[in-house]
Amino acid sequence: MRFLIMILLSALITMSAAADTLFSGVTAITMEGDKVIENAYVYVKDGRITYVGASNAGFEQSADAEIIDGNGKFLIPGLAEMHGHLPQGAARSQLVQDTLFLYLAGGVTTVRGMLGNTVQFDMRKAVQDGEMAGPALYLAAPSLNGNSVSSVSDGVAKVKKYKRDGWDLLKIHPGLSRAEYDAIADTAHEVGIPFGGHVPADVGIQRALEKKQTSIDHMDGFIQLLDGFNHTLTDAELQQAVDLYNNTYQSWIVPTHPLFEILIAGGEADTLAARFENKYMPRETRETWKRRLTDINKNPNAYAKDNRNRMLQALYNGGAKIVMGSDAPQLYSVPGFSIWREIESLVDIGLSPSDILAIATRNAGEYFKEQANFGTIENGKRADLVLLNNDPRRDARNLFDQAGVMAEGRWYSRSTIDARLADIAARNQ
Repeated sequence: MRFLIMILLSALITMSAAADTLFSGVTAITMEGDKVIENAYVYVKDGRITYVGASNAGFEQSADAEIIDGNGKFLIPGLAEMHGHLPQGAARSQLVQDTLFLYLAGGVTTVRGMLGNTVQFDMRKAVQDGEMAGPALYLAAPSLNGNSVSSVSDGVAKVKKYKRDGWDLLKIHPGLSRAEYDAIADTAHEVGIPFGGHVPADVGIQRALEKKQTSIDHMDGFIQLLDGFNHTLTDAELQQAVDLYNNTYQSWIVPTHPLFEILIAGGEADTLAARFENKYMPRETRETWKRRLTDINKNPNAYAKDNRNRMLQALYNGGAKIVMGSDAPQLYSVPGFSIWREIESLVDIGLSPSDILAIATRNAGEYFKEQANFGTIENGKRADLVLLNNDPRRDARNLFDQAGVMAEGRWYSRSTIDARLADIAARNQ
């Protein structure tokens, strides 16, 4: 019976991709500057937005177009997970299908996968061809780290190979020497492939910025720069970090904030275990999380959590380029829903709803502007959209109240999402 249900769900998803789609009467928060269109019509054809406006006469509607009533609702660009992970196994395994759908179920229509495995090329093609439900995937190559890179020449060779193989970016991990890192960075600029991720200890944040590392994930290097694991940072020290960032190179900052708070400062075990989204993860994963948290709570860092909060605030106030990322699926970080936890953390440190909305949507499109065309609601853009029941400009947590999600023109209604989530939860009891 469950197999039959999955077949029916797959058929429903495939059929929904065939027809054009019209959102009618919706408030379109386009993220094209401050442009908002009340009572808008948004027409989608062949996976692209072909009309956005207040008139129902500005587009040619096909006879079989699916009409979605947006009255009282709000349409935004899809959310982006800019530091996510993808399964390493067979491209169409149940785990892969569940993971990709969980991203969609949270409103995430773009994932920058940050640990490469060649099977992910097959995953991406299956999603692009409509054979598997999932977000658009941008893939980092296999990790460049102290174990995978044996020398300067090896690092150079791997950069050139990964560029030829078609990866979207390079993933930097700890353990690289300064000479290896410099050679990797110089070669990456030479062949035209971005590089991002961690900042190796022997490199340091200043050098990473000087070498124009595309993204600084987890805010790596900023806390270390100021010895923030061993004392409470002063306002002057925080300003020192902001000045270094602004005066050297403005890399994209991917905070992965809630996860790293747990990893360095621990967390309340019962509260974390009670999160509703945990039921979508395998039981053995949940048990592993419980054991890891117990170990962390034995020796939490007394300074780092507050320092990370204040560092992110300082970078934000200083004009840093920030994108949303959660490092899912990691410790209590469930794909799709971990972006909601990231949003909650940005609310808690005082970012405005409008800025959170930009960080979660438009900024990712800006990051990928040389490779793709998404992040706003305007003609020609990829039809990655989230339909909301309440206004996210009033409260960023309204981003969680989703009536449906569209990924590259494929529409997933609330009922379709809920049915699939129920099946995932049942298999993970």
